[in-house]
Amino acid sequence: EILGALMSMIIVWMVTGVLTYLACMRLLHPDYDIDATVMLITSACAVLANVLLSLILHQTGHGHSHGAQAGGRVSAPLEKPALSNASLRAAFVHAIGDLFQSISVLISALIIFFKPQYKIADPICTFVFSIFVLATTIPILRDILSVLMEGK
Repeated sequence: EILGALMSMIIVWMVTGVLTYLACMRLLHPDYDIDATVMLITSACAVLANVLLSLILHQTGHGHSHGAQAGGRVSAPLEKPALSNASLRAAFVHAIGDLFQSISVLISALIIFFKPQYKIADPICTFVFSIFVLATTIPILRDILSVLMEGK
């Protein structure tokens, strides 16, 4: 479980690193073309998929039973939240990271769609949201390292 969570964090950081590198290349070599319509459709689909995935991963139990026995209502033990284990939390953070990067692309696509001369919005949004994504992984990484180092 912990190694899976660590792998998820590593993948998030690698993808973010690649996106940041590509954004740097676009700033250094501004002679590129962007098809804003394709970018808009693709990013909108990615936002929708990541919202659905995030909602699925964030589902929690509601802590009671709907059944009854002969003498009345029987309560089930409180269910643990779905995000209580590190690998689910890491998967959730991964999905949220993808969601924010998809939102970044969507914002860039909207700007470029209406104002094509502002294509610099693409690398700028990539930088802003990459910083946010990396910052959101730090608490999970701390938890993972604490378990791996047998901390408290």
